[in-house]
Amino acid sequence: MTESRLRENQRRLRYTLYEPYSEEQLYTFVALQLLDIYTTYSALKYNCVRELNPLMGQSPSVENMFAVKTLILTPAIESDLKNDRLSRRTMRQTNTMMAMVIANNNTVHNRAKRNCIKK
Repeated sequence: MTESRLRENQRRLRYTLYEPYSEEQLYTFVALQLLDIYTTYSALKYNCVRELNPLMGQSPSVENMFAVKTLILTPAIESDLKNDRLSRRTMRQTNTMMAMVIANNNTVHNRAKRNCIKK
């Protein structure tokens, strides 16, 4: 009897609910990446603002930001798609995080606009 229950429990744990991402989430992801570049670039126009991402350098160009994002994110997304790991939940979390990054960029931009000199 115990052996039978153990087998049932193991079978139940082998499967997880997988909800695939939606196309809207993927389009939102791309739009948020572009908005991140735009808001970062807008803030970097002030002398008191610098980029903190060490991959970008302190004052990256739009082209460099786009290139770094493309070179890092494209293979990661493709790998997740290939291995069926890109779920609705993952996309929701990623997009939420990017929205917070963009909100922070706007906060930095607004402070810089009030307190700093435009380059």
